[in-house]
Amino acid sequence: GAGAGAGATITATATATASSNSSGRRDRRLSYKLMKWMGNLLAVTSCLSFLIAVPMVAYHAMVIDKARPDFAAFYSAGAFVLITLVMSLKLIYNHLTHWYMPDVQKYVVRILWMVPLYAVQSWLSLRFRNARIYIDTLRDLYEAYVIQSFLYFLMELLGGEDTLVQILQEKDSHYGIHLSLLRFFIPPWEMGFEFMANCKYGVLQYVVAKSVASLATATMEPLGLFGDGEFSFKTGYVYFAFIINLSQMWALYCLVKFYHATHDNLASPVNWKPLGKFMCIKGVVFFTWWQGVAIAVLKSYDLIGDIGQWDVNDVANGLQDYLICVEMFCFAIAHSFTFTHEEYIPGRAEYSSSSGFARTQMGIGGTGGAGVGAADSSSGEGEGDVSLDYTEFRPPVIRTLNTPMGFRDAFWSSTVPNETLNDIRRFRNGASDQDLNDSSEIGMLRNVSMQHAESV
Repeated sequence: GAGAGAGATITATATATASSNSSGRRDRRLSYKLMKWMGNLLAVTSCLSFLIAVPMVAYHAMVIDKARPDFAAFYSAGAFVLITLVMSLKLIYNHLTHWYMPDVQKYVVRILWMVPLYAVQSWLSLRFRNARIYIDTLRDLYEAYVIQSFLYFLMELLGGEDTLVQILQEKDSHYGIHLSLLRFFIPPWEMGFEFMANCKYGVLQYVVAKSVASLATATMEPLGLFGDGEFSFKTGYVYFAFIINLSQMWALYCLVKFYHATHDNLASPVNWKPLGKFMCIKGVVFFTWWQGVAIAVLKSYDLIGDIGQWDVNDVANGLQDYLICVEMFCFAIAHSFTFTHEEYIPGRAEYSSSSGFARTQMGIGGTGGAGVGAADSSSGEGEGDVSLDYTEFRPPVIRTLNTPMGFRDAFWSSTVPNETLNDIRRFRNGASDQDLNDSSEIGMLRNVSMQHAESV
């Protein structure tokens, strides 16, 4: 009888504890949902307030104070810039505090910095018109850097250079054949190292060309030799626009060709949503360029005139900068969906329903995230699963940490572009398969040592 009473007491205590824990979890979920709802309400209210205030400020400046178009442009654009900064910096902070895939997320953060930098630099150009050429030079330099970062980002998602070469070697040779008239001037690229190297060449040449052109523009403008927006063969604008346009189009062609060849691998077994990311990069970089060219054409045909204290050149430049401020607000919203940090949290990746890897529920490795793990996490329960067909699917190895890296270390690892400088030196001296193998072995040794340190 005493034993039965004690058992009943233990059972009652366990039941009460379980009920209390369940109630606590329920209260925490409710609190989280309430705070999230209040945060969303505050964000929507703030955005609506700004969007209502912007037309009022613009109307007051343009109608009541007609001589101050800069006032209307500067302060109304500032409202969009402020919202853009809040959204972009929050997204960057989320990545830096959830630094599980450093080799991938460092490129994501570099890409995310593009929107706030574009917005702030365009906003400052509205206020400091005389310094616009120098401010825009910094923006142009970062633009080229972002295109290169996006290509490297895709390569890391595919497991790095050595794994990527193996993936490309298994592709059909038609991916290396060029389109239209290009095939008469450029021989087909052999799938493998040659394809990857030429895609890198195509993007890196734009980084170099844009850097040289930006510095030359900043030097020629004070001397009156550049003629920004003037379609005259006596100024440098026409020549620079032609050269940069060719360089940019070739970089875009190489990027599209690389994306076309690897799209299936980027969407399965882990669906990294490559199309949305590609469209965001293409929209920010290439749309803003063609937008500037279109405004220059409108100005050359006298379709843009003086407004108040602004002459036609100030109006054309101000229109470009103002539109960029507004557009970056839209791209900041798009980035919050396409470059979310949740993709890189272990166990949060979205797997393609058609892949065998999705049906195994991550039987290989224990870190999740990218369908891969560090060395310390890939030696657990995955070893005993002999039902998987390893010849059918070999997941790319993406270094994934069990715990996120510290904020300071994450920030610094995302700032120094060592890989860009190294690749420029490699391609300048002539890259080869042996160079790739040597660099891959060094990278593999470095990753193993880092993984060992992380496990310790």
